[in-house]
Amino acid sequence: MEGETAERNADLTSQSSIEIKIVQSRSEKVALAKAFLSPWLQFFADDPLFSTVDAYRTKEGEKNLEALLEHVLKNDDNPCVYAWDVNKNQVSGFIVQNTYAVDDVITDTTPVKQYNWSETASSDIDKINDFVVKMGNQFNLFSQLGAQKVLLMRYVNVAREYRGQGIMGRLVATCLSEFQKQQRGHEAILAGCSNYYVHRKCLRLGMKLLFELDYSEMDNYKKMADYQTHSKLRLMALQHKG
Repeated sequence: MEGETAERNADLTSQSSIEIKIVQSRSEKVALAKAFLSPWLQFFADDPLFSTVDAYRTKEGEKNLEALLEHVLKNDDNPCVYAWDVNKNQVSGFIVQNTYAVDDVITDTTPVKQYNWSETASSDIDKINDFVVKMGNQFNLFSQLGAQKVLLMRYVNVAREYRGQGIMGRLVATCLSEFQKQQRGHEAILAGCSNYYVHRKCLRLGMKLLFELDYSEMDNYKKMADYQTHSKLRLMALQHKG
């Protein structure tokens, strides 16, 4: 109860200066790339799964991730939800979404491999890809959901200085609300929760656990930041009411 009360109080605290915004067109999203960059780089540095790639925290790695950000924003028409600090005029968090259809083949977790990486970095990235593909092969999400097309909250992060203020809950709640309004043919919305705290937030907002896989099944899981806390990759789902 105390934890839930603290989360509700944090939600109220973040209301004053943080606005939740939605942008959908590719051109508008690309125009926001520079504003997204700092929390985007923090996502790859801090996320439990991606923290196993040391190269993501190097200058060369950050250049590749900046190119990836622009690629992601300009190659998808799904809504991007972000938090904007009206006092500091900066992005404080975001959720970038992608569409997945039943005929899509799961080959890797990100187009990041198209950039130049060292042999060690490529190996670390491949280990993440192999782990996610393993999860996809073990669990047929489309069969479990009875769906042909789903929306995935793929990149989810709140900037370091804004964490603990309830912003993540507002971002996820906005995505879920907009998903229920949409008429784009998505039958479910998913959240791949590599972070335990995002998983808790999704549960609180009504999403259900579809399946999970322990990080110990990934080759280099011991490099992960705070493995004991996060422990598993979880896939959460909420089906469309229509």
